[in-house]
Amino acid sequence: MTRPFNADRCIKCGACMRACPVVQEETTSMFDGPRSLAVDSSRFSHEVNSLRDNIFACSMCWKCADVCPSRVEMPRAILRARADMFDRNAALPGHTKMMQNIDVDGLSVRRELDSLSLGVEKASVLYFPGCIAGQKFRNIADGVVRTLLQNATVRTPSGLVCCGSPLEKVGDRVRMEALRKRNLKLFEGRSQIVTSCPGCTSHINDQYGVEALHIVEYLVESVGLAKLKFRNHGVVRVVLHEPCHLKRTVGPHAIDYCYDILQSMPGIRVLDMAEPDRCCGGGGGLLSGYPDVAMDLARTKIEDAAASGADVVLAPCPFCVLNLKQAGGMDVMDLTEFISFRF
Repeated sequence: MTRPFNADRCIKCGACMRACPVVQEETTSMFDGPRSLAVDSSRFSHEVNSLRDNIFACSMCWKCADVCPSRVEMPRAILRARADMFDRNAALPGHTKMMQNIDVDGLSVRRELDSLSLGVEKASVLYFPGCIAGQKFRNIADGVVRTLLQNATVRTPSGLVCCGSPLEKVGDRVRMEALRKRNLKLFEGRSQIVTSCPGCTSHINDQYGVEALHIVEYLVESVGLAKLKFRNHGVVRVVLHEPCHLKRTVGPHAIDYCYDILQSMPGIRVLDMAEPDRCCGGGGGLLSGYPDVAMDLARTKIEDAAASGADVVLAPCPFCVLNLKQAGGMDVMDLTEFISFRF
């Protein structure tokens, strides 16, 4: 539930600083941490601009809000500060490139494929693939469609653009609103909107005024586990990376659904991993703004996954898949693509 931001509730316990994955990985010599950015800067608004080099090193993982005993929603304050200081001419190189891609194709990444377009007008599900599954990893989008078609009719209208979440993370509210209007015209109808990216799910729910479900929510809540008929393709040992946006902005129930689905699949052994919900660095504009920091976080995640003895890391988020794959050293797969090969 969204609460009004109130910096005065902060009791300076330091819980947010200890829990911050960027502070843990890089120390405060590189990143000031959530309390300094969200609480202290909001009391000294004239100094906000001086935070420009630091504020984009936050991965927007929401761990700080999760552990805060005073329930201070620091990520929302950081997003507001990013919007207040937005200046395209002062943007980090990776963020500038992302905005250029938006200007050209309406996508946060460079267009490499024709946009996904499929289905019948009166389909029960409108699948919103997002930028990474739609362009970088079409195999994820194909896996989602295969999975949905087991129990639904599916359409993806031609002309869908980025949901706008990457623009929110860099503070560009004007372009974000323009994308929202373009997508809303294509959302018209009675189809249930389903996404494969939890960042898209949260952004559509928060900013569009319509309901979107992440694919795992749809499978459990709308289809039901009893109707998911999986075949045994042999024993596979897996670990589940718990994406920040799925666990903390869509909700912890979505992570429970992931485990419920995996445990209902014959032959699948789900192993434990240290800190499964520790940020991999793929979100919040960190990957495009500070790729070196994002890579440090991804390597730590892969080391934890490898120590579990698993054959593959599953991540129900295309952005996480992208960053973890770049770290290398272990097979990484989107959860829905993995599911789609076991019907």
